[in-house]
Amino acid sequence: MTTKSQEIIDRYFEAYAAHDLDAVREVLAEDATWHFPGHHPLSGTKRGPEEIVAFFDRMGGMQLRPDKYVIGATDDYVIEAQRVFSIDDNFAFETETCVLWKFADGRIQSGTHFFADQDKADAFFTARLAAAGRN
Repeated sequence: MTTKSQEIIDRYFEAYAAHDLDAVREVLAEDATWHFPGHHPLSGTKRGPEEIVAFFDRMGGMQLRPDKYVIGATDDYVIEAQRVFSIDDNFAFETETCVLWKFADGRIQSGTHFFADQDKADAFFTARLAAAGRN
């Protein structure tokens, strides 16, 4: 059974894939935040729909794929436990991560990543962005 919060996540990714910022704003709170931990050029807290979309745009070039192990969901929270791996032979990367989504008033309020091996994630994102000239 899919929860309302999971449906909102699906709507976010559909809107993002279509590059429809108006539809993104329908599911992302205006003051939404996205936290990506670490010590690399992508780390930090992104604030508002524009910064969050820009973050996902930068992540898009990483050629990463998730295998979702477990999803726990209520109407207010979703936690996804995943194995994330690179499909780019030049940048081997595989780690486990969790993504915590928080919802309020039918919109995404925040997202936070947690890496099982933060040092490994830092090294990958630093090297990947440097190779692409996108520090």
